[in-house]
Amino acid sequence: MKNYSWIKGLIFGVVFSFIIGLLFMLIAQIWAGGISSFWGESWLYLSIIIPVTINFTVLGGYFHNRKEITNKKLWFISLVSAFLVTLYSGTIGAIFGETIVRGGMETINFEGTFLWGTIYAFILLPFTTPFARLLIGFFIKLLGK
Repeated sequence: MKNYSWIKGLIFGVVFSFIIGLLFMLIAQIWAGGISSFWGESWLYLSIIIPVTINFTVLGGYFHNRKEITNKKLWFISLVSAFLVTLYSGTIGAIFGETIVRGGMETINFEGTFLWGTIYAFILLPFTTPFARLLIGFFIKLLGK
C-alpha cells in the first residue's frame, strides 16, 4: 500500500528531524566550548522539520515502487537529499524559524543568510551525504525493503 509508505516516511521525517536537530546542537555546543543548553535554540528544530519530513515522505513513496535499488543510486539520492535539506534549512528554514521564534523579521540578515546557507550546503556535503546515506539505509530497512 503506497499511502502506508508515505505515512511511514512522514513519521520517520518528523521524529528524525528532532534527533538531527538535537545532534547538531550538541555537536556545535561541544565544539564551541561546552554544552550550555541541552535542547538548544528552537529555531533550529523549526528550520529542519519541514525539509526532513518532506524528504522522507517523498522517499517513502519512491522506495515503495522499487524492488532493488543499487548502492550507486542510493548514494546519489543521499547526495541530493543532503544538499536540498541543508540548503533549505540553512536559508528559508532559518528565516522561517527565526521569524517564528523572534516574532518578526526585523533582525534577520536575509542576504547573509542566503549567501552563507548556500555556501554551507556545499561545504558540508562531505559530512551530510554519508549521514543522509545512513538515515536512508535505516529508513529502507524500516520499510522492509
